[in-house]
Amino acid sequence: MRRWALILLWCALGSLAHSGEIYERDGKTVIRIVVDRLPDPTNTATFNRAEAAAVSAFIEQFPQIFAERYRDQYRANPEKYGRFDWDHVEVEPVRFSGITVEGVETDLLAIAGGMPPDVLYVNFRKSDNYIRNGFLYPLDKSEDGYVSGMSDAALAQRVNPKIWPVIRCKGPAGEKHVWALPYGGALGKVLLYRKDLFDLNGVPYPDKEWTWDDMLAACRKLTDPAKGTYGLLLTRAKDESWWWVTFLWSAGGEAMVYDEASDQWRCAFDSDEAAVALDFYTRLSTEKWTGADGKLHRGYSTKDAADLGSKWERGEIGMRFDYVDGKLFSRINPEVVGMCPVPKGPTGIRGAELNSRMMGLFSRIEHPAVRDAAWEYIRFFESEEALQIKTRIMVEGGLGKYFNPELLERFGYKEFSRLSPKGWAENFRIAIETGKPEPYGRNSNVIYDVMTRPIHLAEQLALNDELPEDPDARLAVMKGLLEQWNARANEIMIGAVPPKERSKRRAAALFALLLIAVAFGFAFRRVMRAFQPPEAPGVAQLKWGFRKYAWAYVLLLPAALTILVWQYAPLAYGSGMAFFDYKLLGDSAWTGLDNFGDVLFDGEWWRAVWNAVRYSFLVMALTFLPPIALAILLQEAPYGRLIFRTIYYLPAVITGLVTALLWKQFYEPSESGALNSIVLQIPAIGYLIIGAMLLGIALMFARRLWRHELRGASLGFAVAGLLLLYTALRITAPIFLHSGETLFEALPHWPGRLFECMPEPLRWLGNPETSMLACVMPMVWAGMGPGCLIYLAALKGIPDEIYESADIDGGTFIDKIIFIVFPMLKALILINFIGAFIGSVYAATGHILVMTGGAANTEVAGLHIWYQAFTHLRFGPATAMAWLLGFMLIGFTMNQLRILSRVEFKTTGEK
Repeated sequence: MRRWALILLWCALGSLAHSGEIYERDGKTVIRIVVDRLPDPTNTATFNRAEAAAVSAFIEQFPQIFAERYRDQYRANPEKYGRFDWDHVEVEPVRFSGITVEGVETDLLAIAGGMPPDVLYVNFRKSDNYIRNGFLYPLDKSEDGYVSGMSDAALAQRVNPKIWPVIRCKGPAGEKHVWALPYGGALGKVLLYRKDLFDLNGVPYPDKEWTWDDMLAACRKLTDPAKGTYGLLLTRAKDESWWWVTFLWSAGGEAMVYDEASDQWRCAFDSDEAAVALDFYTRLSTEKWTGADGKLHRGYSTKDAADLGSKWERGEIGMRFDYVDGKLFSRINPEVVGMCPVPKGPTGIRGAELNSRMMGLFSRIEHPAVRDAAWEYIRFFESEEALQIKTRIMVEGGLGKYFNPELLERFGYKEFSRLSPKGWAENFRIAIETGKPEPYGRNSNVIYDVMTRPIHLAEQLALNDELPEDPDARLAVMKGLLEQWNARANEIMIGAVPPKERSKRRAAALFALLLIAVAFGFAFRRVMRAFQPPEAPGVAQLKWGFRKYAWAYVLLLPAALTILVWQYAPLAYGSGMAFFDYKLLGDSAWTGLDNFGDVLFDGEWWRAVWNAVRYSFLVMALTFLPPIALAILLQEAPYGRLIFRTIYYLPAVITGLVTALLWKQFYEPSESGALNSIVLQIPAIGYLIIGAMLLGIALMFARRLWRHELRGASLGFAVAGLLLLYTALRITAPIFLHSGETLFEALPHWPGRLFECMPEPLRWLGNPETSMLACVMPMVWAGMGPGCLIYLAALKGIPDEIYESADIDGGTFIDKIIFIVFPMLKALILINFIGAFIGSVYAATGHILVMTGGAANTEVAGLHIWYQAFTHLRFGPATAMAWLLGFMLIGFTMNQLRILSRVEFKTTGEK
């Protein structure tokens, strides 16, 4: 809770003054502007050099631009523009470096912290958020003469007609303005393909007449998991629907539509056409087929590999979608990679995506001279002169024949346009003509997240063989999923709650807040009592002792102030944010209890809380007790203790991010994956033996505890053993119970299947049944060594005489662990237990973000809060969630402090 409140406080601090400035240098007035994504002059890539050359030309020509358009105006109004030497002016564009906290987008935190760029980078998906939150300055105000000062020809050259609705729309107050301008031309989505992989498998290259069936047929021929090759690149993430939306449009469906009557955007991805698109997309990911080696496989794409980009570069993936522009050819080798329009859907429709990079002005730039200079940067960067410079650099850099043919002909490079790859110009034209703008309406930033849910559910149904074989019944299932989540998306986007439902939510929120207040009050009271020294009879107790311990208080003061400022101040500020529709800029509307009420009735929030519980349980079960067992075993090892300790500790020297990425490679969902290559070789009887052995060990402990009348602990070990056996049985379920079989049909075949192996590779990160465990395993691997060494050091402090006494009394190895090791290490175990639990809560967000991004039912509460606050900019509900999460942890916190207050620490050998 404190961490989230701290980040949210950072989002509210600062005077929000702009980061550009005006100063004098060498007798000249310098206007500094901070630009997001300013081309890096040290990057030698041809496309980047072309853009950097345009920036250099802008710097060189700015004095003349300023003299023609602004000098007289500035001189005439020194009160507004300042008393600078406007006869000698320079501009200094500075690259925006940004701020990073917990992976939050740098521009958001920069805006919140009062250090925003003057020129903001804007894309379609977040444009609505930026406009509604007041981040962008209107570019078409008549008094500024920005857009209104551009010619119709310049605007037509720069803005594709389909993009105008994106950049000219209603602002926070309902007024319609132009909020951003595109640069770099319109981006059309195309299909890229690896010529080498197509040639190797004898597959004809795609062309403009390609259909879905042609793509599926090519995927079937290109995919060979044994060699690590796949037909199509797709990714598993919260915004996986970015890949699917192309199929949705090609099927004739829509993601969002605008209702003029209500002046609202609503989701429309629940149509029959959407069901057809979802069915085809699911087939690409999960269609069952048998390879030449007789092994069962699913689908023709890989979503869970950690190195998808590298696999594409190595020629191990046949096709992928991408935007086409000049920058694309600075990243690929056109001799190896081909390009064609996206395939046609079943009705002959082609639904490419249209997008564009855009620039906007930050709304709170204080000095008009900085704003004017920033605007001139935006205007010049895509002006006729800048385009000519970029074209020249691209031609000189050897990429002329891959550049925009229209610009080549306009600036006198017709011979290069004729050298362009065959069909390139036509492919680009088709992509732009058939492209639809990426969803950009009100609250459109949530649509990719919500559209992804039916994709994941449909995939899981297919992997579990729960989809009907009948095509009509299968489409009905698909449409049911889409209708469910389309309604959920509309609820989020429109946000309308009936009055009766709103009253119920407010009443529940009031009760919850009262409960939180009582719980926190009770907790603080218990904590104060726990650490209060016991009263001695007849002795006056010293309460605070300011005089006696004056220097102690002085020494504690810096630490206390630090905690107050960086821990409790954010908590206090966060309390207020939870009662507002909080905005980074402008006025925040009072919502009262509505944020808490909406969170309490939000099923997605409670699902994230449950996932957090599952994650913490697995972390505690797998990272807390195993180091103790390993330390005991190493203590008993007769030889090679130092070598074993070193081996177990080595994973700890690797950073957490590297560990996560390494394990994502281990989890590749094919037989070539490191873990699958082992798991697929183990027969069913092997898993059963392992499960039986673990059950036997657990029952041995349970038996000894029962004999000593420790009933609760005994039952705990027994239950743990049964759970381990159940896990082994669940792993072998695909072996003993084939697809379509009932339990009674499969029972006679079980003896013969004992020595069979897994029928297909496991999708460790893609299957909700294994994804959470797969996220925890890297922590087990990396944390086992350090935890083990701590316990090993503590075991050295147990006198040998105690073990010898146990031997004389007939104590077994298990008895020594239960009645000597555990009691002697009780304090250390308690402290480590508390640390492990707190670590599981705090580390969950970043770890899950790296491993799955929250996909496959792994989105924990902290990650859900992160997305709500810093992706959807819903700071009020996010803060309410953080408070509810803190309330859920207060019981554990209170109990841990009470236990710690009773712990006594002694040095080794002290009586």
